[in-house]
Amino acid sequence: MDAMDADLRYIHADHVDTPAGRLDHAVLVSPTNARLGTLEGIVIDPIRRQVRYYVVESRGWLFSRHYLLPLMPARLDRDSNTVKVDVEADDLDRLDEVEPQAIPRFSDDDLLTAMFHSTAS
Repeated sequence: MDAMDADLRYIHADHVDTPAGRLDHAVLVSPTNARLGTLEGIVIDPIRRQVRYYVVESRGWLFSRHYLLPLMPARLDRDSNTVKVDVEADDLDRLDEVEPQAIPRFSDDDLLTAMFHSTAS
């Protein structure tokens, strides 16, 4: 994310409901079923009413890292609480790292912007 993305907002996965259920604790998996990490949250553009990124937490032995995975088609499996995306584990290091707490949180003001902004598409 850069200065151009100043309008983006973060929503933690435990606040995201889908027809298949809430996204907290969802595990992201690759097409080969390799575990990529957990879905920490999403980054949205309230003005355009679009999800822009998935925030993936990948845990290592000593610490965890958070990556911005650009929006792409994903398949949510409610039974296994997994989200399958078209990325392999080796590709994570090519993604931008982010600290979720550094991204402004989605607020009531952002909700109003999303609902009433005239250029929303």
